[in-house]
Amino acid sequence: MRYHIDTIPIWDAFKTDCECPLCKIYDKCETEFISSALGGSVMEPDTRIEVNKNGFCQTHLTQLYAQQNRLGLALMAHSHLKDLIGAVSEQAGKLEQAMAADEQKSALKRAAQTVAKNAPYLGQADSLTDLVYARTQSCFICNRLKTAMARYVETVAAMYVNETEFARAFEGCKGFCLEHFADLAACGRRYLSGKQQRAFLRALLKVEQDNLARIEQELEWYTLKFDYRNADKPWGNSRDAVERTLAKLRQWKKP
Repeated sequence: MRYHIDTIPIWDAFKTDCECPLCKIYDKCETEFISSALGGSVMEPDTRIEVNKNGFCQTHLTQLYAQQNRLGLALMAHSHLKDLIGAVSEQAGKLEQAMAADEQKSALKRAAQTVAKNAPYLGQADSLTDLVYARTQSCFICNRLKTAMARYVETVAAMYVNETEFARAFEGCKGFCLEHFADLAACGRRYLSGKQQRAFLRALLKVEQDNLARIEQELEWYTLKFDYRNADKPWGNSRDAVERTLAKLRQWKKP
């Protein structure tokens, strides 16, 4: 198993006091990708094709809008919109042709198709809706994040089995959000074998289970602090237990 990327961001993330170092890396990557999406690189041919094809999800459109770069956003949106109009127009034309051809059939044959719900133009209608669904359910930035995080997860596993100092940092961290915990477990299963696989999975299970138990206790104490009998008792680490629990459960970050 090889190192896929620079290990400095991984070390930086594991040195922070957080509920998931991989979420720290994700946030850093997302910020960089948002910034670059409105820069000159987005108009390069290869990138432009990918942006036009995939567009952006609602979350990342909101983040792009928040950058206050109206010209960059307008140029990107215009290019994407023109490409979308062309694709929709092509499918709409095919649907119109199919419906016109259907209208030329006898009334009896059209009635039979209606009952059976198998008129040929219905397939073209499905193609049109499939196209629109595909264009509105994909995201250029989400795809970049998915690729980048897959490489980071693999590199974390490689560092654990190859670097003693990093293994100690891994075992001493506060665990991971559930999604990244599952990603690491799947990576260990897929890319490691033998003693290395067992060592990695055992360490991962221990650090995650220990820290899930820790945060459960902190969250419970947060709720108990609202009992008047505990009003004068110290908060300990529970003041922000709600936010950290959400971060552990669903890769959540405070608005």
